[in-house]
Amino acid sequence: MFFLHLCKLRQKLRAAIAAHLLVSLCVFSAAADTGVRTHKFRGQFVVDEFLIKARSAEAIRALSQEFSLSFNAQPILQTSDGQWYKVTDTSGSASFDELRAYIYSSSFLSENVLHVERHLLWHSLNSVADPKPDVPPRLPRRNRADPLMNKVYGVQKVQAPAAWAKTVGSENVIVADIDTGIDYNHPDLINNMWRNGREIADDGRDNDGNGYTDDVFGWDFTNKDALPWDDNGHGTHTSGSIAATGGNGIGISGVAKRASLMALKFLDGDGSGTTEDAILAIRYAVNNGASILSNSWGGDEYSKALEDAIAEAAARNVLFVAAAGNDGTNNDTLPMYPAAYNLPNVIAVAASDSEDRLADFSNYGVNSVHLAAPGDYIYSTLPEGKYGVNSGTSMACPHVAGAAALLKAYKPNLSPIEIKRILLQSVDKVADYEDKIASGGRLNVDRALSIVIAETTPEAR
Repeated sequence: MFFLHLCKLRQKLRAAIAAHLLVSLCVFSAAADTGVRTHKFRGQFVVDEFLIKARSAEAIRALSQEFSLSFNAQPILQTSDGQWYKVTDTSGSASFDELRAYIYSSSFLSENVLHVERHLLWHSLNSVADPKPDVPPRLPRRNRADPLMNKVYGVQKVQAPAAWAKTVGSENVIVADIDTGIDYNHPDLINNMWRNGREIADDGRDNDGNGYTDDVFGWDFTNKDALPWDDNGHGTHTSGSIAATGGNGIGISGVAKRASLMALKFLDGDGSGTTEDAILAIRYAVNNGASILSNSWGGDEYSKALEDAIAEAAARNVLFVAAAGNDGTNNDTLPMYPAAYNLPNVIAVAASDSEDRLADFSNYGVNSVHLAAPGDYIYSTLPEGKYGVNSGTSMACPHVAGAAALLKAYKPNLSPIEIKRILLQSVDKVADYEDKIASGGRLNVDRALSIVIAETTPEAR
């Protein structure tokens, strides 16, 4: 309790900076994810920074010499065929086009530099702020007369209560919420937070030698510290849909009543983060035992570096669940990444409403979007111990991550490919989705668990 109290004091320093935001979250309506994604950051990248994949460090040194030793290079991801570096041009003299042209003109570099790309920014899938935040949110049509039903329709729609008769989840299943952080002192989340038992809290040492000091709940890659506190609200809301504690007499229950939520903050208070920090968050999750990654963020530019990081997670038996995007467009022709990566461990999730229609803001794609889940007016947890309603594929994605956690709890040796197959095979078919979503349906976790049980021999559990 002393550690939690100390964290609370330290968090208040950061929270004070965003006090106006937290005040608005007290009346959080369908403000952050309803409608079309703003294009303010479309195509945005970090100036004077590049991501370069090279066969050896010699190639990076050769580039540095060509540009007058103005490069600082930081390795961020090792793959089977090379090393990714974040390269900073400290002089600001090298444009992206000049850098690529020089690489292609050099026989040594063209053979030893495998890829070069801009250092992209990624964003939570938000719309502009609600111009009337004090107006209560509109309830789904079917449930307007029953506010309680509105609060829980997401978990009810996916048949989570029936699934809980089979399993409520397990603390041994670690789900990393890669987002804006989590209010890990929230009364509906605190008992389901992952805790790094190999780390001694707040002693200023990296006790477990994983490269991160005092990382008890996870890590903040934005502020480079061990307090992945949510100064936006998005990550706490998605975490509640994954695994808010069930049966505690307060608030809500996530799809998984029990799981271990790992807080990995790579999006800042404005909901933006870099490719480097996304990759580092994925690496941290994989290296520290997470088997499911929930990702309610995206962008419309392709990153080979990010794709490699997700592929490396696949090689380590880790599932990657991603929000399909809020543009209302076809990901087959206008891809939204990371959901659009064609990798075996990626599940791309569209948003459905309370009447099982595809939400008007939701992206779709019969080849690239795999299933739908409730994402319209979802009631969940918010910072400072609060609750509120939000909408978007951001809200649909964690329902699927929570469902995957239940399957993994029942049968721990399920692979990402098996989980993906079962979740897609078990959907409730919806005519509206037939030519828009690969599975043609909406998540049904109880049916998915029934398939797992039918396919599981006693010794396989």
